[in-house]
Amino acid sequence: MSFRSLILLIFFSLALIWGCEREYVVSGDSTQLTFSTDTVSFDTVFTSVGSTTQNFRIYNPVQEDVVIEMVELAGGEESDFLLNVNGTPGNIISDVTVPGNDSLFVFVEVNVNPTSENTPFVISDSVFFYTRDHIYTVHLLAYGQNVIPLRQEVLKTQKFNSDKPYLIYDWVVVDSAETLTIDPGTRLYFHKDASLIVFGTLKVNGEVKEPVLFTSDRLDEWYKDKPGQWGYIQLMPYSRDHEINNAVIRNSTMGLVVDSVGIEKDHPPLYLNNVKIEHIASQGLIAQNSAIVASNSVFGDCGSASVALTVGGNYKFYHCTIANFFSWNYRSVPALVISNYYSDSDGLKFYSLESADFYNCIVYGKNDNEIKLDFRNEDDETLPGIANVRFNHSLVKIRDDARLAWADVFGAGVIFNEDPLFLESYQYNYQLDSLSVARDVGGVDVARNFPEDILGNSRLKDKGADLGAYERIDKQQ
Repeated sequence: MSFRSLILLIFFSLALIWGCEREYVVSGDSTQLTFSTDTVSFDTVFTSVGSTTQNFRIYNPVQEDVVIEMVELAGGEESDFLLNVNGTPGNIISDVTVPGNDSLFVFVEVNVNPTSENTPFVISDSVFFYTRDHIYTVHLLAYGQNVIPLRQEVLKTQKFNSDKPYLIYDWVVVDSAETLTIDPGTRLYFHKDASLIVFGTLKVNGEVKEPVLFTSDRLDEWYKDKPGQWGYIQLMPYSRDHEINNAVIRNSTMGLVVDSVGIEKDHPPLYLNNVKIEHIASQGLIAQNSAIVASNSVFGDCGSASVALTVGGNYKFYHCTIANFFSWNYRSVPALVISNYYSDSDGLKFYSLESADFYNCIVYGKNDNEIKLDFRNEDDETLPGIANVRFNHSLVKIRDDARLAWADVFGAGVIFNEDPLFLESYQYNYQLDSLSVARDVGGVDVARNFPEDILGNSRLKDKGADLGAYERIDKQQ
């Protein structure tokens, strides 16, 4: 064989080897495609419900177009994941061009198949991108959870427990004369616009370390503090014997709607203890002509009033934090609204406010005025004298003109317009800084009746009780 023929043979042999060999990489140097991530992760999703769509990007850092010969979902038709590459769906997609110095999107969804498991389980897969010289891999990871679905159910007396979450579509109604009891640690997830309506009795028996959760079924991190994802909880007129202990209500359109509850002579008030209502599109707690006793509770981050006590009633709030730093749109309504009337097509309708008392509480937010007292008579005149409202040993934010107009409602130990120094108000953490003026100034008698805060910390171990739902615990204690 001639030297020329030998050189040609070696060249073609090397070309054949180079043409057959592929390199397995996740990202490469400037001559290779790069990816915005090597793993796409989904938070917990529910069986057969699906999730939000996640996405990642493919970048071509060079001038020339790069053709991806094939994009393949490793699990194929059996995969729990769905692909869409630059607008084209499928498990296998061919001849995808990434323009020079440009990028394209890959969208991924996940649908979890039902299983008999009560605990979360892991779903994984991979996407392969084949070019002439490389195979790129992006991993897919999700956590699935089996649920008990409820759709347009009318419930008789029963108990919800923490074995599996409950997923509610449309509405669930507790029938009149029936009782729904909810055990510690139970989770209720609501689909878009779904609500819980109670004509009978609601008993929520959460514990400090195992609260009951009412929230949206969108569990991706982005939705964690987004309001308006489901409907509301409503206690209907003349329903009775309600107690909500150690519960979190969040991400709904309205939080808790209380209509004509506890006003009959033989009906006890609604008791709220260690309850958090937050990330609400409109009112957090809205009550109409009802009786409520609330303690160690937080009402915050609402698009309208965090607490609205309307059309009269009888209300007692002890060691509560009513805060509002809502940031999703402009909020013109104060954090706390109290009134004695409503308006309909026939004009104003008036109801007596027996009392609205606030002891060792904080009412604060980002607006310059966070309290509105709206009391009128049939001549549409404002009447401060009929406002049976009382603040004692509380911190409030109210404009000076309103403070003077309603001076009689402010009793002993009230602090006006001082920043309570929440640790992270815009991160919804209303615990107190060590320098807060709300520390150690609470009324002693009230603190003795509520000796532990919302987290189970003692109020009676330092020199005084703090205002609001949280007791500051210094390290040396």
